[in-house]
Amino acid sequence: MKLGRREQQFYLWYFIVHIPITVFIDSSVVIPPKWQLGVAQRVVNDHIAKQHDFLLSEKPEWLYWFVLLELVMQLPLFGYFVGKLWNLNQLQVNTDTKLKSWLRIYGWNASLTTLVCIIVIFQRGYIPYDVLRTSLTMTQKCQLASVYLPTFLIPLRLCLV
Repeated sequence: MKLGRREQQFYLWYFIVHIPITVFIDSSVVIPPKWQLGVAQRVVNDHIAKQHDFLLSEKPEWLYWFVLLELVMQLPLFGYFVGKLWNLNQLQVNTDTKLKSWLRIYGWNASLTTLVCIIVIFQRGYIPYDVLRTSLTMTQKCQLASVYLPTFLIPLRLCLV
């Protein structure tokens, strides 16, 4: 399946937007708070409070390794993808086999790791910072999962390029 011009432009902006999200938000799972920007900490804490994101507050070890992989593998790929997709006059994705391979690798990695997060949300979602670990309601679980859903679906599409 090929990417059309609009899809290529969509993915260009997806990768551009995903760079600061990875650097300032996702990295909070790996980088100690003393090395994070204050504004990034506030954004993460606000997200945790509003969305009941127990994963970002709990920072389980498996998530640590997923985010470390995101920082080491995916973040450099975002720069590579932006550079390749920037020239919208050519549909690079459909002719560059190296680019197609890296997009597929990214797609599988990102969609599978996010799928694990979504499964965990529905299996054991709870209110963060609650000593009793009160379970999230189904509505709250769906709301939190909907935050993660785009980073499952958008990369999943890349598995088919």
